Amino acid sequence: MKQVLAAVDLSPMSRRVADRARILAEAHQAELKLVHVAEPPDVPLPDKMLQRIHLYRQSQAEDLLTWINARARCQADLVFRSGNMAIELAKLSRQAGVVITGTSSVDQTRIGPRTTRLARKLHASVLSVRRLLRSPYRRAIAAVDLSDASASAVDLALLLATGADTVTAVASLPTDDETMLSDAGVAPERLDVLRRERLSMLEERMQKFVAGWGGLVTPVVLDGPPPQTVAEFARISNADLVVAASRGAGNSNMVLLGSNAEALMGTVPCDVAIARVPGRFYRP
Repeated sequence: MKQVLAAVDLSPMSRRVADRARILAEAHQAELKLVHVAEPPDVPLPDKMLQRIHLYRQSQAEDLLTWINARARCQADLVFRSGNMAIELAKLSRQAGVVITGTSSVDQTRIGPRTTRLARKLHASVLSVRRLLRSPYRRAIAAVDLSDASASAVDLALLLATGADTVTAVASLPTDDETMLSDAGVAPERLDVLRRERLSMLEERMQKFVAGWGGLVTPVVLDGPPPQTVAEFARISNADLVVAASRGAGNSNMVLLGSNAEALMGTVPCDVAIARVPGRFYRP
């Protein structure tokens, strides 16, 4: 990781975002940049008022830079731009290892629409900060579906959880097929047998899946819909971080953000990261 970008909106959440970026930049000896994009207001204002707002935002961003530089062992720089936040960050994120952002400025327990938009648009992986933690991540979970794309979630979890000895890889067995079989008239007893067999097969495949990381990853198999079961497991294990790939085995190669990844962003109670898996676009 050569560069860490912290997308700050100057809300109270900005210090959490900047501090998490500092921790990661120090751990990886990476370049640290605070990025603030001054978006135009929703209502028309006189030019004089717009200039005053612009100067105020710039002053607040510089104060945040001073605050983080006083705490950091690495030098942080400020990038101040005007325009559309998602577009400007997409331009800057091409060289970044990860872009760190906050949650909703209205409700800090929820992922706001801007963060979701960044997870769809950016070239880099996105880390959304919920909690105020002043230490490296120690309990990280990677949500996987055994696909090559989901392996990037494990890699990102190992990269971000600099305080952890191991990362937990979690795979969930959905219930969609059982609902279809039940509607088709399959007996409940037979469904239970099939369920146990599929869980046993998933456990075996998980052991093979995590073997490539040489003991750094602990496999866990859950029974139920992925977003809900992973979120509940994160609560029970008091996880600091949950990581998912931007798309998995069941999604099109052209998808920007998979349904499970987007659902996890809204359900997990801790910080959540989306590992960017490049789409493959084919000329028709």
